[in-house]
Amino acid sequence: MNLPALKEIVEERKEKAIENLSVSFAKNRLPLEEYERLVEYVNKIESERELIVVEKIVAEYSAEPKSGKPSEPEPSNDEYDADDADDESALQSSSSNNLTMLSFRTFSGHLKSGAQFVSVLGSARIKVRKRHLNKAQTVLNVTSVLGDHVILVESGIRVTNKAVPVLGSSTTNKKVDKAALPDAPELVITGLALLGDISVKLLRE
Repeated sequence: MNLPALKEIVEERKEKAIENLSVSFAKNRLPLEEYERLVEYVNKIESERELIVVEKIVAEYSAEPKSGKPSEPEPSNDEYDADDADDESALQSSSSNNLTMLSFRTFSGHLKSGAQFVSVLGSARIKVRKRHLNKAQTVLNVTSVLGDHVILVESGIRVTNKAVPVLGSSTTNKKVDKAALPDAPELVITGLALLGDISVKLLRE
C-alpha cells in the first residue's frame, strides 16, 4: 500500500474515532474536559501506532457503563473543601493502586514517601494533611499523561514542586507558599506532566 493511501485510511479512522467520542460524550460517558482533550489528541495523530492506542481508549468509552452514574466534573476553584468527595481511596505506596485511567478519583490518607500516582486520560485529586506526612520530608511521585492531578495541601505544609512539564503544566498556587510554616512537614513533588497537568492548591477545611 502506498503512503498516500495509508494516510487517507488513517484520516478516515481519526474521523471515526472523533465521531465515536462525540456519541459517548452525548451519552454522558465522559466529561467535557476529557472529550476536548481526546479530540485534540486525535487531530494531532500522524502514525497508525498512535491511532491504535487511541482507538482502544475510544472503545472503552463506547462500551456500556457498568453504572448509570456519569463522571464527576472537577471543581475549577483554587481551593477545595475538605469533604467535597464522597468516595475517597486510601493513599498507597504502590502505583498500581493509585492509577486513574479514564475516570475521576480522590485519594486521602497517610502518604508514604515514594508513593506513585499515575493519571492517564483521567482526573485525580490527592488530599494531603500534616498528619499524613513524615515529620521531616515526604516525596510524592506524580505522572500525568493526557490527564491531570490536583494536589490539595493543608495550610502550613511546605511544598517543593519538582514535577517537569512536557507539553503540559506543573504549577503551585501562590496561596500554598504564603501559608507554609518553617517547622511544618515538607512535601516534595516529583514526576512528569506529559500533555497533562499537575497543580498544587490549598485545601480549605
